[in-house]
Amino acid sequence: MKRKIAVWKGRIAKGIYPKCILCGKPITSKEELTTEHLTPVSRGGTSKDWNIYPAHFVCNQEKGNMTLSEYVAYLRQKEKE
Repeated sequence: MKRKIAVWKGRIAKGIYPKCILCGKPITSKEELTTEHLTPVSRGGTSKDWNIYPAHFVCNQEKGNMTLSEYVAYLRQKEKE
């Protein structure tokens, strides 16, 4: 996991921005980069590479401990309101 984060930070420093797994927008600074567990650790997820993706801090906070499918459903419901 640490290696993956270092790669993302290195790309940001070079102007190659990873996309947030949650909103799809580029992450343009190291400060807004967080790691997103698609299946939260609190819900049985692991810190294996297949479960970790880059995300904006704000997006990650909004998702909380929802799974990705729960978060997508939450966003759809939020759009309807």
